[in-house]
Amino acid sequence: MSPDLQQWVELDSGGRRARRHESLVRARGERDSHHAWIAVRESDAPSDTGELGAGELAGIPFGVKDNIDVAGFTTTAGSPLLSDQHAILDADVVGALREAGAVVVGKTNLHELAFGGTSNNATYGPVRNPFDSARVAGGSSGGSAAAVALGSVPFALGTDTGGSVTVPSSFCGVPGFRPSTGRYPGSGVVNLSTTRDTVGVHARTVADIRTLDRIIIRSGRSDPDPELGEVVLGRVPSRFEDVEREVARVLGAATETLRRNGVRIVDVQVPDDLELAGGAGLDLVFFEAMRLIPGRVALGADRHPDMRSLVHRMASPDVRRLVQDMVATNLSLEAYDRARRQRWDLRRRFARAFAESGVDALFGPTVAVLPPSIGDDDLISVDGVERPTFGTIIRNAGPGSVAGLPMITLPAGRSSAGLPVGLCLEGRPFEDHRLLAVAEVLEAVLG
Repeated sequence: MSPDLQQWVELDSGGRRARRHESLVRARGERDSHHAWIAVRESDAPSDTGELGAGELAGIPFGVKDNIDVAGFTTTAGSPLLSDQHAILDADVVGALREAGAVVVGKTNLHELAFGGTSNNATYGPVRNPFDSARVAGGSSGGSAAAVALGSVPFALGTDTGGSVTVPSSFCGVPGFRPSTGRYPGSGVVNLSTTRDTVGVHARTVADIRTLDRIIIRSGRSDPDPELGEVVLGRVPSRFEDVEREVARVLGAATETLRRNGVRIVDVQVPDDLELAGGAGLDLVFFEAMRLIPGRVALGADRHPDMRSLVHRMASPDVRRLVQDMVATNLSLEAYDRARRQRWDLRRRFARAFAESGVDALFGPTVAVLPPSIGDDDLISVDGVERPTFGTIIRNAGPGSVAGLPMITLPAGRSSAGLPVGLCLEGRPFEDHRLLAVAEVLEAVLG
């Protein structure tokens, strides 16, 4: 098992080099056993890794979701559409970590085009859950979360449109942070929605995420911890509706643990949050992805791609169906403008909820269900009731991600079958530092 980031920092250069070699070996194994990786470096030599040899993260390995550019790697976004996209520059977020000395081990697997919640990838294989290889790792950043959970790397980058970091964190039992939209640089990323997308981080501890956050935003110092006093959390009732019984049980136990340890919990309503997010969120993606995906494809050999023709070159059946719906809908500018107004309405409702309640963070189950079985791409059975897989998995992540809030998943416990269940915290926009401080306190309580 890879040490966490703080343990890596304590190693001398020889210890880091030996551990990094182990990391490469483990990553190659995970590529075969769990399909967590699309590409892994063949050599650990500094000349091949681009190791800078200095900095806070000198020689520490990490993974990068394969829709984020890393110089020298192909950026496939998990799709045959982009198999000719060879990156010559690092994405800004990768560059920040490499400037601190970190070393990219390889590119992690994902749901094709980051357009799904399971990471069942038809080209590179389904990412398998570290706790049950017959189940999904979540998506779309499943490979990144699985790689951290399996132990090949202490942290990995993902991206999040509507749960693509927080969902796999929940399913794989590791912390996962989606920052406020706009906090992290977005260049060098294959986007679905410039309105909603952000790079995020999977790591082994919240303390590690706080370190990485500081490095990514290129802050030269650690900000002092905010004065928290009594931590007050807002339980959002809508997120607990239609939740699988085992998830409800684990979240109930976690809530009681928090209460016993001095955390005050109150109910906080965010009116119509799921409804607003469900309508506006998909419309924003449909309108923007129709333009962003062909634009990215055009960087390769196909200079004049048309979305209608691109559909048939996508490998994953569920992604093809989603994109066919997107093409058929052909969302109008008026509908897109309405979705943007709904997004701002949702942001105002969150602002009002925070202001009136005074809570430090809102919370609920990250996902309403346990990890589905691999292959259940269309429908899943939840306590005997069939539900659509994609919509059910991403439902609870929708409101916060549409509104652009910072969000972090913490492991809350395990189901009776040993499957991880995540608790998701949502903070005020651009108060990421405060949310992470609260999360670190709660992580210590939840164990």
